[in-house]
Amino acid sequence: MPFTLAFLGAMLLANALSGTVSGQIAPAVLDARGIGVDAIRDGDLTRFVTAIFLSHDLPMLLRQLVFAAGVIGAAEWRWGSWRAAGLFFGLDFVVGAILLAAIALIPHLAPLAGVTDVGMSLGGFGLIGVFVASWRHAGGWLAAIVGLVAAKYAIAPDPVADGGHLIALFAGFGAGVFEPRRPGRADRAPAVRQGLGVSSDQRRKDGS
Repeated sequence: MPFTLAFLGAMLLANALSGTVSGQIAPAVLDARGIGVDAIRDGDLTRFVTAIFLSHDLPMLLRQLVFAAGVIGAAEWRWGSWRAAGLFFGLDFVVGAILLAAIALIPHLAPLAGVTDVGMSLGGFGLIGVFVASWRHAGGWLAAIVGLVAAKYAIAPDPVADGGHLIALFAGFGAGVFEPRRPGRADRAPAVRQGLGVSSDQRRKDGS
């Protein structure tokens, strides 16, 4: 799985260079490469990419290495390198933009504008949402994962990350449910399509 291995290697290299492997990310690196409403006022949109490969500290790096290996690896195994990469980065960028726009435009969230964040979890939760959309009882699984995020927030609240995880989860779920079918793709759960009002007779008629 070349994309997964390359991604993990890039994470290790970026965090080694930024000091995270030794304990915590260098403040100068976080200021220059992290992402946030105030951080992107310099106009450097490459932050959307560089922030993905960084972690705040060593425990976060270890968690995200395991998370990335599992989620990205599963996506690449199932869909191939190019599609997994496109879904991961596409969801991460879109959700990141939505999250920053919400913080910038909703007055109640204004105190979060100064938060500069890093990590690959937006794209990771987006992929989880895509996976869930193809499972039987997808709505129940989605509700269960939302419950886990809510429980984590109750124990250790992180409004930017936790809010982003929920947006990413629903964005990925929407992409998984409504994505146009491709020839040869047979991994969509019948229950999801039936939930959208598509009967088995209709699927036979349209060749699916």
